[in-house]
Amino acid sequence: MSRKHICSVADIHNSLMGIWNSPKLLAYLHRTHDTAIALTKTRKKSAAASEPCNELQDVQQLQAKLDAIALSSWKLMPDAALFTRPPRNEHSVLETDYNTLTAIRVSDTDMDTPTDAIDSQVLITLTTHFKVHWRTSVLSNNSQHVLIASQTLGDLFEVMPCVSNEYPEEIVEDDKVIGYKETNGMNGSSGCVIVINDLAYGDALNEEDYADLLPTLTGPVLTKTAMHDTPLSSLALQINVPYWLLHQGNCEHFIVVDQIRASSKHSEDPVTGYPLTLYQIPASLDWCQACTKIPAVWSIIGDLRLEASPCLLCGPCWKSMGEPTNEGDEVLAVPLPKYKLW
Repeated sequence: MSRKHICSVADIHNSLMGIWNSPKLLAYLHRTHDTAIALTKTRKKSAAASEPCNELQDVQQLQAKLDAIALSSWKLMPDAALFTRPPRNEHSVLETDYNTLTAIRVSDTDMDTPTDAIDSQVLITLTTHFKVHWRTSVLSNNSQHVLIASQTLGDLFEVMPCVSNEYPEEIVEDDKVIGYKETNGMNGSSGCVIVINDLAYGDALNEEDYADLLPTLTGPVLTKTAMHDTPLSSLALQINVPYWLLHQGNCEHFIVVDQIRASSKHSEDPVTGYPLTLYQIPASLDWCQACTKIPAVWSIIGDLRLEASPCLLCGPCWKSMGEPTNEGDEVLAVPLPKYKLW
């Protein structure tokens, strides 16, 4: 009987350090990784990006070893590159590089898991992404959260920030919108569905569930368990694989698992307050459509003097217009949500 080769932690360490201590090999890996991310985000292809034709012999040998790895999870998936932060210099900092949170934000509600069982569980770090409004083919990271494996998909959805949840609720009389209810924060969701591994998890909160329509439209199989009854530990989650979420009619998000680790490895991990929010980008503010100089604070509906309805205006522009001149139809001035640092 032939003896199988057993790879130890020391073997992995020596292999990694051999590359890490070589400036040529390390620079080559950084360059090819950044090139692959940039090409994927710009939808371009280049045969020279992955072939070290003009590189030194040791670099070619390294690339040959990487190409020979049989693990399908080793190589970067094209879809995963869309959710990877591209290389930037100090002069190309974007809005998504800023964190509005000054400290880790804990959840207001206590989780169902007993606190004495937390140390034996697993912490899962996830990042949420959304399509930017000015180009739906471009994705931007939105927030990052840490959940315990025993918590559910519903717990993740409830803690996700989204500006579409702040839309004011309409006041309807005789099939006509006569006003809007003011909101002081996130409103309750009108429905949600999460698709993981071709399985659709609805929220089961309404008679008409979002998940009921998906099998006839896109093909995912509807599960029997709702997302509020589906713990993360029951799912076959994969690192860097995007999972699709739909809510508020047409608001799409993508959820990516960044890390899965045992909570007992770090004694400083919080004991309560999960899900945690580690990161949240600033809300994208719309500019006044009249002066285009400062952010808008009002959404004006039904005013014939304006070229659009609704029309977003700042405070000074709306005040300078004076009283509406419409006859019969009422003009609505809906205040836009306000944001602050946590």
